[in-house]
Amino acid sequence: IGGPTPDRPGTPGVDATVCYAADAGPPPVVERDPELDASRRLRRVAFVLHGRPPLDAERAALAAATTDAARETVLEDAIERGLASPDFYERMVDFGHEWLRNGSFLVGAQGDGYWGNMSTHLGTCAADSANPGAYFILAESNARGRDQCGVAGAPTRDVEPWWAPGTTVTLVGDAVNEAPTVAIDGEVHDCGIADEGYFNMANATGCGCGPNAAWCYPGSGLGSGSDREGSQRRDMWDEPARLFAHLAWHDRPLSDLVLGNYTVGTNRVWAWYLRFGRQTGLFAELDADATWFRPEAGDLPRDPLHTTPNDPNAWRELVVERMAPQLLSLSGGERSADPSRTLRWDPRTDDGPAPGLPYSGVLTMPGPNSSFPRERPRAARFLEIFACREFDPPPPEAHFPALGADIATGGSCMHCHVQMDPVAMAFRRWIFMGYYVPRPHLADLESLPIPDDLYEPSRRYPNSSWYRAGADRWAQNWLPNTVMTPITEDELAVHPRALFVDTIPPEYTILGQHADGTMGPLAFAKILVSSGEMDRCAVRRLYARIVGRPLDPASEARYVDALTQRFVEGGRRVRPFVGHLLRSDELRRGVR
Repeated sequence: IGGPTPDRPGTPGVDATVCYAADAGPPPVVERDPELDASRRLRRVAFVLHGRPPLDAERAALAAATTDAARETVLEDAIERGLASPDFYERMVDFGHEWLRNGSFLVGAQGDGYWGNMSTHLGTCAADSANPGAYFILAESNARGRDQCGVAGAPTRDVEPWWAPGTTVTLVGDAVNEAPTVAIDGEVHDCGIADEGYFNMANATGCGCGPNAAWCYPGSGLGSGSDREGSQRRDMWDEPARLFAHLAWHDRPLSDLVLGNYTVGTNRVWAWYLRFGRQTGLFAELDADATWFRPEAGDLPRDPLHTTPNDPNAWRELVVERMAPQLLSLSGGERSADPSRTLRWDPRTDDGPAPGLPYSGVLTMPGPNSSFPRERPRAARFLEIFACREFDPPPPEAHFPALGADIATGGSCMHCHVQMDPVAMAFRRWIFMGYYVPRPHLADLESLPIPDDLYEPSRRYPNSSWYRAGADRWAQNWLPNTVMTPITEDELAVHPRALFVDTIPPEYTILGQHADGTMGPLAFAKILVSSGEMDRCAVRRLYARIVGRPLDPASEARYVDALTQRFVEGGRRVRPFVGHLLRSDELRRGVR
């Protein structure tokens, strides 16, 4: 029910001779109950838009309507008010988690999570100490901070912290220092990079927290007790769903979810991107930004639940390049989801490290890329999420070419990898590297160049830090002359950076489309949108959420296409499409 009854199973989804919007019409009358009474329809509207039953006042208004026309007016008013209510935003956040379903930020990023936020961690002095409530650096050496809590006259500094703008906190011990670098045994250390410690991260001895304590984090990182609301670990998990809800609330095209160079975040999310950006070494430029932590600055679009101008918990827009210069906007720093954004880079022929990675919405967020910690799981999950692809085992009677070196071209594994591997190559640059626990990095950038000794003809990678980053796995999985790694042995021997080729070749066909030469996940984002697969998938997911049953992509293909056409012609905006579904004939009826 819900679409034209097919003449035969597997009716093709597209017929060039048919105008679906006119031809599909309303769902056919087959095996369904009479129209629901107005009170039940009101109940469905209330649960969809508010997540609760109708209020007494809403039921009273419906009871006072004595004609069908009057009752329709009450129902229409309930839909319009619900779509304009902040409850709608909250329901879209909930749906965003259901649809995008990334897991814990810690899965691939940090192991046990101590180093997840890349900040110097802060503790607080006891209430009965000489410096009660003051923040100190949680370094392995207590002399840097903890011991200073009990010292009357210890160096202190009052600052307006990034995590609580408009307030003042006291720093004690090393934390008071603002120098951007320190020299230890002739080696210069960037104080904005925390790369020491065991259970807690810390910058070099003699470094402090910098302007507005931007180099530090109030707490002990992203451990198991930090997943509650109001924590950075929770916010990084929340980010994809919040961007989806933001697009729905502000009537932006849903394609911005993967094509956009922007995200939304609380101060904690902004701080994470700032620390990630600081890995580039651009401390002067990033430290000079004195407004990033002030939510009222710039009057940026935000969520409807945090309307106080200086609320650090507001989910406000961020063109990510502002905080993380290696995640490129390709728009001069302006918000954009223009599919013409392009960066071509081929490590086989282009000299030097890559200039960065084009930001591509959810596809380049730290949460999903850590939750799906390798290139193939990323490709598979994003194909499932955005193209409604399913990776099921092949039928037992299926036959495949003999298995060779490439699992995308032979053996039973190719059943899935023929779809997965052409996409996976776009996601290989996001890696994790560290001495004790790994931190996220983008490989083959100026801040992380590929060493000349990375490649050896023996297919082993001896460089120890790269070995810990997973180079032993690359030696086995990133084989030259395969679909996922379309380079030759000779190219790899001359250019070790070629191992990180992430430009999908134009001869590859993905979802019926060819890539345009853009490096990284942005090329896949363009394919998702240009193929129409993301639109069809979004329509199916929204329909199941609002109407309450899944659409059958085979038997209801023409109805899916009709709904997709409406969605696209409506600017891919979620709110009007939800309103259309709430007014649809099928929602007015019960389905057997």
